[in-house]
Amino acid sequence: MVYIYEYIRTQGFEPIHFEEHYAHLDMLSVVYFSESLKISQHDLRKAIKESLRKGHFSPTSMNVVYVRYFADGTFELESNYMIYSAFAMRALRPKAHLLRLSGEMLTHNTSAKEALVEFYHTAQQQQNGANNDVFIWADEKDEVVAIDGSPVIAVFEDEVRFSHKGSGVEFELAYDVVANMNRNATKGAINLAELAEAKELLYISHEGITAVKSFRPEPESKPTSTLLFMDISAEKFASKIAEAEV
Repeated sequence: MVYIYEYIRTQGFEPIHFEEHYAHLDMLSVVYFSESLKISQHDLRKAIKESLRKGHFSPTSMNVVYVRYFADGTFELESNYMIYSAFAMRALRPKAHLLRLSGEMLTHNTSAKEALVEFYHTAQQQQNGANNDVFIWADEKDEVVAIDGSPVIAVFEDEVRFSHKGSGVEFELAYDVVANMNRNATKGAINLAELAEAKELLYISHEGITAVKSFRPEPESKPTSTLLFMDISAEKFASKIAEAEV
């Protein structure tokens, strides 16, 4: 079935940034289902807390609830533990490959995006065996629109650029935090050609900030140099986001 979704982190049983997540889910419902959510904030918050209690999750640690909302107004919740006790830079440092695509439905939180991520990762695993590689999604204009469906941040010498194609609660929180760090935080297009000048290439989700280790702009058959990235700013950004959530 077709659905929209949000991953909502919780501190114990209490959802974090709940109003913002609800507003984002409601926006998606209007765009794709032509109507606002049929469940109220009160009822969704109550359902999230009940899901965590029934699942015997920690009442103090950080958890996450995956909310799937369907066109008929029904919804499903799936609760899970978070690996990290606070928002953090993930230990994972993946290599990135290029994937061409276009369309907002493939960057918004929809079942179409999830199917695309699963399809290409399954194909890659079958071809190369299990690995943690990711895909840089670029459109027909060579603009980077996402990494594995998640919004992108490129750190340059004098600018931290947030992709204007990005959206989501954690993405907007990161933008506010970086702007408050007296860094030159901007929103705009990030083009493939500019990645050669980037010091760091990051993407953000409910799981945290992930710093890409390397990216090969062209297929392996072409003699193109592999770009290497650092992760210095990523750790600072994640730490400041964690502080802001306390």
